[in-house]
Amino acid sequence: MSLTEFIRDLQKIPEGIPAPGAILYNALPARFLKKPQKKLAQTITEQIENGTVVDVGSGTGYLAIEIAKAEPRSNVCGIDVSKKMVEIARRNAEGLANVRFEYGNATDIPFADDSVDFIVSTGSLHHWKRPIKIFDECFRVLKEGKEGWILDGCSDFSKNQANSLISEHGFLRYKALSIAVKLHGFSNEEYQAKIKSILDQTKFKDSYKMELNGIWMKITVKK
Repeated sequence: MSLTEFIRDLQKIPEGIPAPGAILYNALPARFLKKPQKKLAQTITEQIENGTVVDVGSGTGYLAIEIAKAEPRSNVCGIDVSKKMVEIARRNAEGLANVRFEYGNATDIPFADDSVDFIVSTGSLHHWKRPIKIFDECFRVLKEGKEGWILDGCSDFSKNQANSLISEHGFLRYKALSIAVKLHGFSNEEYQAKIKSILDQTKFKDSYKMELNGIWMKITVKK
């Protein structure tokens, strides 16, 4: 087992990030992700226009907050298994009426069947201890015909993609992001084997696709 694989496996011992890690994440990595998450939020709001959005593994809340800002008619809920992450997210969201953050596990999403218009998750898939259960929960709460985007890091990106990231984010931010995805994501081979095998056991088995987008592997699931 490589050091990278060991670190990734170690992260799964606590499914939620402990309080010190949450504070550090809010101070450093989360700030590096603000620009791409704002861009992602704009893309999501173009898809949904309004409605109920659930952010699974919402962390310190930046993506959910950006979605709420971009579409004031939306009702956004972030769910995270780290109490400290939820505490920080609630503080970051002060003054926004259309977003809330709940402590809980995505194996039991606190929404009724067929009640959610969109589900998103960024950078949390590698933490999931029961991914099949979580995917099936997403299927349960989604309305018919609606979809979710599950994004996590992918360490296999081309030289052209690397140059594009450097151009967009600068060299230092690119290096930080590339190291992060190696420690907190999967290789393309793992997505095509391990993650595909998981998806094939879920209720989304006939309605998902995976596509590499920069440092992210985007898994689109549809009910």
